[in-house]
Amino acid sequence: MVLVFLAITATLVTPFLSDYIANSRLRESGNSLMAEALFAQSEAIKRNGQVRLSVTAGGTQVIDMTGAAPVVIRDRLFPDRIAAEVVTVDFGSDGMTRPRGTDATVDIGGTSVTCSEEYRCPRLQIDAGGALRLCANKLSCP
Repeated sequence: MVLVFLAITATLVTPFLSDYIANSRLRESGNSLMAEALFAQSEAIKRNGQVRLSVTAGGTQVIDMTGAAPVVIRDRLFPDRIAAEVVTVDFGSDGMTRPRGTDATVDIGGTSVTCSEEYRCPRLQIDAGGALRLCANKLSCP
């Protein structure tokens, strides 16, 4: 009886578990992207120069653009089956975006899921003044 109960429970829980894992990967990627953007902004202030956040489909790079040649400070990959829009954002020594007045959004999604209320794909918004905001679901983000 116990084995039958466990088998039925496992059959019922499996679809929910895969949804949970997909949403967890999306959420983790959004938080990671937010952390990398904050890191790039703080490095620009600390180094008193220009630092670039480069988002590719597979991950992020934080690059010091102050010297004669760009120097990669940090390189991070997104989890499996997670992708982002390709975006480049430069932060100046005051923590604001360069060129002044530039704002950006970065949407994160899954390669095997369609963003919906069920699969919440995050969006990072970077305002021209340097304010950063992570929306949990890009579909409900203003």
